[in-house]
Order: sequence, then C-alpha cells, then structure tokens
Amino acid sequence: MNHAFVRRFILPAALVFLAGCSIVSPFGGSEELVTFNVVINKETFSPEASLRVRIWNAETLKVAESNANCAVSYNQETQAEEVHCPEGVEYREVSPEEFVFLVQDLGAEIEIKSATVTVGEKYRLQISGLASDDCNTASATVEEKARSAHILFENLMWATTLMACP
Repeated sequence: MNHAFVRRFILPAALVFLAGCSIVSPFGGSEELVTFNVVINKETFSPEASLRVRIWNAETLKVAESNANCAVSYNQETQAEEVHCPEGVEYREVSPEEFVFLVQDLGAEIEIKSATVTVGEKYRLQISGLASDDCNTASATVEEKARSAHILFENLMWATTLMACP
C-alpha cells in the first residue's frame, strides 16, 4: 500500500470511526438523562415512613463541596443565622432534586427519573426515612459516575442512626 492511499482514505476513515465511538461512549458525557431503580426492603423502614430521595448532579455537588468550607452561626442580637466563608469562597444555595415516596405505597423497588443527571456525569443519590423502630433514621448514599441511562441498585449499604429511643 502506498503512503498517499493511507493518508487520503484509511487515516480519515479511522478518525471518523474513532470520533463516532467517542460520541456514543457511555463515559463521554451526553445529554441523555438517567433513571435510577432502587430495590427497597420495606422491613428496613416504618410502615408510616416517607422515603426522601435527594439527587445532586455534578454542578450541585461542586457547589456543595465549596459550601463545606463555610460555617453557619446564630446571631443572638439579630436572631438570624449568618454564613461565614473563608476568603475567596462564596456561599451559594444548593438545591438537589428531591422525591418523596410513602413506604406503604411501595413495591419491591422505586424508580427515580432524574431531570438533571446525565450519562457520564458524577452524581450523589441519597435515600433516607424513618427506620422500622419508629425512632431512628435508615439511609443509604451512593456517589459515582452515571455510566448508563438506567442504573439499578440492588444492594445498597443501609445505615441506621443510633439514637436512644424511648
């Protein structure tokens, strides 16, 4: 094969193919929104509980991490909370997506269709609700990159607070 043929035909064809691969790659970032399915063991929660699901996308995670450097104090004179941040850090409100499900209405899993998390983006998903002892809170948190448009969680690591319940 001569070099002119390779430069004119083979090399451009290979580049077009590779460019196409990066467009459809689940790790390249896309505009496709993510749906989360979470298997729930209803016995973990009180039958009267509401499960609260909060989802942070990459942008809200970044703001939340920046806000972690700030402190909130209560001013006795003004009776208001004041936010104090280090120099160069500006406090910004963070509003993750929020969903609420009644445990009594749940089946074996819940489906959460995110309006903000896209494939290829880092996210945090947090689920919490009143534990089966009707006192403590059971919760699970996942923070990772969305590798596909449908993500199934079958075995979350549930943690329960240890308050001294009556």
